[in-house]
Amino acid sequence: MFHDTYEEARTTFRKMATDAGGELSAMAVMDDEDGNPLTIDAASFGTGSKVLVLSSGLHGVEGFAGSAIQLQMLQQGLPDDIRVVMLHALNPYGMSKVRRVNENNVDLNRNFLESDEEYSGSSDGYQRLNALLNPEKPTGGLEFMLTRTVIQILIHGYNTLKTAVVGGQYDFPKGLFFGGERLEKGPELLLKHLPELVADAEKIVHIDFHTGLGKSGTYALLVDTEAGSKAHLDLRDAYGERVQPWDADHGVAYKIRGGLPDAMARLFGDKVDVLTCEFGTIPALKVLQALRAENQSHHWGGNTKTSKTLLKNAFCPPAKAWETNVLNGGATVIEQAIIQLRT
Repeated sequence: MFHDTYEEARTTFRKMATDAGGELSAMAVMDDEDGNPLTIDAASFGTGSKVLVLSSGLHGVEGFAGSAIQLQMLQQGLPDDIRVVMLHALNPYGMSKVRRVNENNVDLNRNFLESDEEYSGSSDGYQRLNALLNPEKPTGGLEFMLTRTVIQILIHGYNTLKTAVVGGQYDFPKGLFFGGERLEKGPELLLKHLPELVADAEKIVHIDFHTGLGKSGTYALLVDTEAGSKAHLDLRDAYGERVQPWDADHGVAYKIRGGLPDAMARLFGDKVDVLTCEFGTIPALKVLQALRAENQSHHWGGNTKTSKTLLKNAFCPPAKAWETNVLNGGATVIEQAIIQLRT
């Protein structure tokens, strides 16, 4: 159920959702250069007050795994006592163009700021590392990026550096992890239409699928709760030891600004549990290297084809064993979510 392109994944999703009796809708974000629609596609199944939401592709290139999990569920069958809402390709531009960001270079999981929160600011660490992360020149030549990054880790510590770099920044529009200057159209459409799709829900479990963090073939479930809190312990009882708070000192998580989980909590309050399901791919520094190369070639030129391949392989490795682990892991989490909703 893994597809090579957004267009193939979208076509298959819409057909399978229709065949499964889903109510289908499309949120039009933009058209591509050939006039083809880039849409967030939503499919709703069943009725009832307990709702399972499955979303893919918030970070475009990561959407191939989430899409495959959604298609697998459509193939294997849906529960008859739980309402299911599938959101396919929350960042259709990024998935279509093999970018993690959207059409404005915005990392959408840093874009959901509160209405009174300014789209500005960046950590001292990011400012210090900007030249290393975002070189303003074409790709190619010897840069020793990994070596220079390792030196920074030795000086400042891995967790400190990780949070400083990937937590989100709003000062460098062509840089990595840019959170934008305003709420982007895709997130705006999602916040407008999702309440309609889950209308009258009393309990919602939202699983948002991602790739790129952690050991290859494994997954973690990131939750926006304090470590050791009742909410954290309840989710760990339901999903096991894979549950990690976003701000945990250990594991793959890190604290971010403007994340989708915060936005869902503002929309639905205590009746929603949001789990960010992260599947590991390759070592973290290799992922950062791929992100850097693709972003550099996109803005400043160089070997774009090579950088796109590098990025795609970093977030969706071309290995059947990895794909199998993703599909099995996704099925497990979905089954756990259904059990949680039933209790």
